[in-house]
Formats: sequence, C-alpha cells, structure tokens
Amino acid sequence: MAGAGQDEYAFLYKDSAHPAGFLEAFRAFYLDGLFTDITLQCASGVIFHCHRAALAACSSYFKAMFTADMREKSKKQISLPDLSHAVLEALVNYAYTSQIQITKRNVQSLLQAADLLQFVSVKKACEQFLVRHLDTDNCIGMHSFAEYHDCSELEKESRRILLWQFEEVWKQEEFLDIGKEKLSYILSRENLNVQKEEAAIEAVIKWVAHNVEGRIEDICEVLSCIKVDLDNVYLRSALSLQKKCRLNDSKIRSLIYNALNLNPKGLSRRSTAAMYVIGGYYWHPLSEVHVWDPLTNAWVQGTEMPDHTRESYGVTSLGPDIYVTGGYRTESIEALDTVWIYNSERDEWTEGCPMLDARYYHCAVSLSGCIYALGGYRKGAPVQEAEFYDPLKQKWLPIANMIKGR
Repeated sequence: MAGAGQDEYAFLYKDSAHPAGFLEAFRAFYLDGLFTDITLQCASGVIFHCHRAALAACSSYFKAMFTADMREKSKKQISLPDLSHAVLEALVNYAYTSQIQITKRNVQSLLQAADLLQFVSVKKACEQFLVRHLDTDNCIGMHSFAEYHDCSELEKESRRILLWQFEEVWKQEEFLDIGKEKLSYILSRENLNVQKEEAAIEAVIKWVAHNVEGRIEDICEVLSCIKVDLDNVYLRSALSLQKKCRLNDSKIRSLIYNALNLNPKGLSRRSTAAMYVIGGYYWHPLSEVHVWDPLTNAWVQGTEMPDHTRESYGVTSLGPDIYVTGGYRTESIEALDTVWIYNSERDEWTEGCPMLDARYYHCAVSLSGCIYALGGYRKGAPVQEAEFYDPLKQKWLPIANMIKGR
C-alpha cells in the first residue's frame, strides 16, 4: 500500500548526453539525405539538401524566411548567388556540428555570409578572429569593414589602433587609398595620438601626393581638421596658381608650411597615449592603479588590483587590457600561476586563465595578439619554460623552452 504523499513524488530525469546525440542524429540525417525538406544552391550551382528546422534553429534569416508570409516559405529550393561553395558548405556544416574552421583566408567571406544569413555566433567568432589579428597595416581597412557589417568590437579595436598608433598607420600602403571623409574623421579626433601636429600634416602631404589631381582641392578641408593656425587665403591662392603644375611631395609640403602662421618646429604637442602604473612595492606590496591622462595633464586613480599580497609579477598590455601574470606571495615566496586582467576602458579587474607554469621575475610581452611569459624564477632557481596565451582560444599554450633559464 502506497505511503502518504507517494502520489506527489516526482523524479526529473535529464540526459546530459541528449543534446550531443540529438545533433549527431541530425548530422547523420543530413549526410544520408534523410527527411530533408529544403535545398540551398550556392553561386557555383552546387546543391545542399538540408532541414528547415536545423537552418531556422541557427539562423534568424532562415527562421523568418520559413515562417513569414514570403514566397520562399513554400519553395523547395533557395538560391544564394552571393555565397561561394566553400562558405555555404562551412555554414551548413556548422548548423549540423556546431563547429566551423576560421582562417585568415576565409574569415572575411565567412563574416559577410554570417552577417547576411544572420548566423550570429559565427559572425561573432569571425569578428573576434579579426580583432586577434589587427595591426597597424590593416586597421584602416578593418575599421571600414567593421562599420559596414556593424561589428562593434572590431570597429572599436581597429579605431583604437588607428588613433593610438597613427604615426605608424599613415606610413602604411593602405593609408594612401583612404577616402577624404575617413581621413577627416581621423584627423579631427581629440584622442589622435601624435607627438606633434607636424606628423598629422605630413600624413596629409603623403595622402595628397598619392593622387594630386583628385585630391588637391581637398587640402584646405582636410587641414581644417587639424588644430593649426592656417592662412587659408594664401593656400587657396597658391593652389589655384599651381593647379595645372605637376606637384610632388616637396612642393605640396612647401605650400602647406608656408600657409602655417606658426613655425613648424613650434607646432603643439598632442600626445594622448595614457600611462598606467600598476601595483609595485613600498615596504609592502602595493595594489593601486594610477593613470596619467595627457589631455588633462593629471593623475587619476583606477580600481585597485584584487590580489593584494603578491609581488614581482609580469605586466604587459594587449588592446585595452593590461595583463598581470605570476609573481610570488610575499609571506611565503610561493611562485604563482595566477593572471589578473585590468580593462582600462571599464576600469575593472577580472581573473584570467592561470598560466601553465608558476613563475616570478619573468618577462611578459605582447606580440601578434598574444601574451608571452618567458623564463623567470621558481623556488629560487631560474626556469627555462616559455608559454603564450591566445585570447581567442582563451588558454595558455607551451612553446619551446629558452636555451637557458633567465
């Protein structure tokens, strides 16, 4: 006889293997052509037999197409002429496997396709891949690409590099093809980081000299974005007189500097790269963060480092993040593998992925979108181990040991 309350007893069973098994089953259906109810045709004419439900689950584009009152709702084949065979195949495989291979060769095409078909997570992964590979030689193109495809993180990071390292950026090949609107946007930013206005003027000279006939009329407008005292009447008159002459860099430079009411050597400084002082030691470990802002010429205090009891750590920056790696406990000289990350834009700390090897007195540097930890000490002895952190994969990976511990 059942005891009191027996009827109310319930057991909620959840099969943790079910999601993977369910996906694997749909993958098998796709490979075998079972239960498929829609075909996709790429630019080359290749056909992919798929399931509406699987596509709609991954893409709001397909969900809307198959549910809204559109003619495609009843069609058995959808033509996608803007997508190559390789890109469409990769996205379809992602729908059935949750995995997609992103490389330098295919990332922009994948992002464009993911943006078009609204594969949100794939677009985000491609965006993070591009952020990981940003540099001074591609940040201009990436900034325009990010604006067009509404990639906020890529737009912000490419803009940061573009403005912060402008004195390197304007010497790159892609700077020569930049449009007038984009150049004006860059030069008018308050946080454009140049040691002297002369660097911004030299960038304008190089830009105009690359296409004199097409850009000679834009000199005054572009220069107006730079905060210099300029004799516009003289410059416009000189340009009109020499419009038909073939001007080179030196002639354009002479015209511009003659129009300046200031001596070029006396042009104002406008460096905007902030300086961060993290922690340190004064009779005991310090955890303060101090920031010097060149625009206000003042020090401000940031959020303190959460870990108060360590010293001799490595510090390096990557984008807006400052990485504090390793170190040792003051009271025990215990080597640490811990990592703390300070985001300079949000003024906040987060704990990062621990290093593979604990170390202190080591070298920490950033290179090609990664953080490297080299050598150092452990238990009072120098170590040879070296490793790097890939923020895209969010893990530390070993590299060849140093020849000798340092």
